Amino acid sequence: MRARAVYLIAAALIVASWLANYGYYRYYRLPEPGFLRHYIETTYTPSVAFDLLYVANKDDKRKPVSATAEGLEALRFYPVQVHQELRRQTIYALRGYFDENRMQERQEGEPLRLNALKVQYSDGSVREENVGEIIAYRPAWPPDKTKEPPVRFSSGRGSSDNSGSAAVTAVRPATLSGVSSAWLEKLGGAFRYEIKANDTHGMPQQPSSATVPLEMDTGQMLSLDYRFQLKEAADVLSVYNVQLREHFTEPDGSKYDYIVFANYTPYPTDAQMRAYVREMRGRAE
Repeated sequence: MRARAVYLIAAALIVASWLANYGYYRYYRLPEPGFLRHYIETTYTPSVAFDLLYVANKDDKRKPVSATAEGLEALRFYPVQVHQELRRQTIYALRGYFDENRMQERQEGEPLRLNALKVQYSDGSVREENVGEIIAYRPAWPPDKTKEPPVRFSSGRGSSDNSGSAAVTAVRPATLSGVSSAWLEKLGGAFRYEIKANDTHGMPQQPSSATVPLEMDTGQMLSLDYRFQLKEAADVLSVYNVQLREHFTEPDGSKYDYIVFANYTPYPTDAQMRAYVREMRGRAE
């Protein structure tokens, strides 16, 4: 009788341990590591960089080390860095840039749209990975430097609350006809921006809200303020690189785009990561 009781207790402990392990794997461990979803606008020039975020369980030793994309032969990556340590997962950042020494002369081309990259890992394996959506604009290279742009950078800032601003000053008369980005429609109310202009042409006065078209005189300053307001769970762990293009037209008809870089990089809480793990496990089952 006693032996039977010991057997039942041992069996109960085994079942309890199995249930605990099942709960742990279901609610805390990713079924497999992978890239977060990215919505990236980039420009195929050496001055632009972007980050790819990769999330893995803490005991997973494999890390991405590089990636390639057809049509972006100058794409290179810095060594992978830890972006964020969570209780049970680690998020890594792989920063891509365009190596000027590998840039080849070209005419302006249509934007390149990518969903997957060929990724090389630290264990020597190579896999094609879906990273989301990348739009790479391909201006002519080398750029035409014979004509000075009608506006120049004045100031800029970014904040941990996912807001920022950038200001430009007109070096000669130009008209701002609009602002565009490939991700504005997708983001909808989760992204706001406002254009402000100095009414007194460079005098130290608080700029006021402005609408387009906006005619700017020499010395006048214009600023663009933006803020991400991502609240949906599916978006909180997404990566956004938004290129806000300010479209300027000069009196002779010449056109120029000034780019404001607005980036959202997630730093999830442990609770948000648990929700992400549950979502990934649900997709895998």
